[in-house]
Amino acid sequence: MSGENLGVQVPGRIRPATPGSVARRYPTMTTILLVEDHDDLRDGLRLRLEADQYRVLEAADGQEALHCWRVHQPDLIITDFNMPRLNGLEVIQAVAAHQPALPIILMSAGIEEQVRLYILQHYPSVRYLPKDRLCDQLHQIVRASLA
Repeated sequence: MSGENLGVQVPGRIRPATPGSVARRYPTMTTILLVEDHDDLRDGLRLRLEADQYRVLEAADGQEALHCWRVHQPDLIITDFNMPRLNGLEVIQAVAAHQPALPIILMSAGIEEQVRLYILQHYPSVRYLPKDRLCDQLHQIVRASLA
């Protein structure tokens, strides 16, 4: 990676980072990749996670998520299900093909029961969190996923 210019996701834009600067800024923090296409919700979740002392990387869609996952190798992914340019299931499938034990939290405001059950049965590192439970369960499910 020497001489490579990595992109760090900032809401609404990519900010270039110098090689190694991300690791130097957060040498021992757990890194979470947060994937959500709604800016306001993503910002609110990022603030809650940062308050719990997690380093948070952001992506607004599935393609950005896969790029960020490849470059930064987070400890946990929290992803929405319904997103443009690759949905949550497609993100899970791509990540699980290379890193099947990586914990992933799938959030959704509405997902068909059959699809939800399929994901949970075929991808054991995935946990499901309905968006209407984010406020009261985010902290607990993140801790449990990282345990």
